[in-house]
Amino acid sequence: MDNQENPQLIQFKGKNVIVGLKNGEEYEGKLIAIDNFINPVLESKGQLRTIKGGKVLFISINE
Repeated sequence: MDNQENPQLIQFKGKNVIVGLKNGEEYEGKLIAIDNFINPVLESKGQLRTIKGGKVLFISINE
């Protein structure tokens, strides 16, 4: 299987985003990476957080 990034999701890479989870939680940060399984990696306050794609409800650009 090819692990290239999804071209539809690449528009969010390097931008400040809000990731909303199905349980109502939200995380904010700069999107460092995202794969075809929608596993986002966020950088916030110098720390990295990886979120399981199955928990993601939405990803929105935070302007």
